[in-house]
Amino acid sequence: MAARKRKFSEDYVKFGFTVIEKDELQLPQCVISMNVLSNDKMRPKRLGRHLKQQHPTLVLKTKEFFSSRAESPKRLRLDKSGSYPTGVPQHLKASFQIAFRNLILSIKN
Repeated sequence: MAARKRKFSEDYVKFGFTVIEKDELQLPQCVISMNVLSNDKMRPKRLGRHLKQQHPTLVLKTKEFFSSRAESPKRLRLDKSGSYPTGVPQHLKASFQIAFRNLILSIKN
């Protein structure tokens, strides 16, 4: 029998978790440590245990606190392939091209 795929509930934000998707499976991601837990850990009791054991100073924080912290992992979270986005920004690419051209010119002189 296949393992049950648990679904993320917005109530889990009060435990400091948001959700990412990997291989069509929802996984809880801690907004404090950025740790990604298994789908099996997506239960209120286990998410609460993570908060108490890993971040005991934040246990009394409000849901609004964790909601605001949930915005930063959205920029860093894994994409659908399960890896971080690795595209090279255009300004960085241009910087490398200029440095390379300057290196070539200095070698020729």
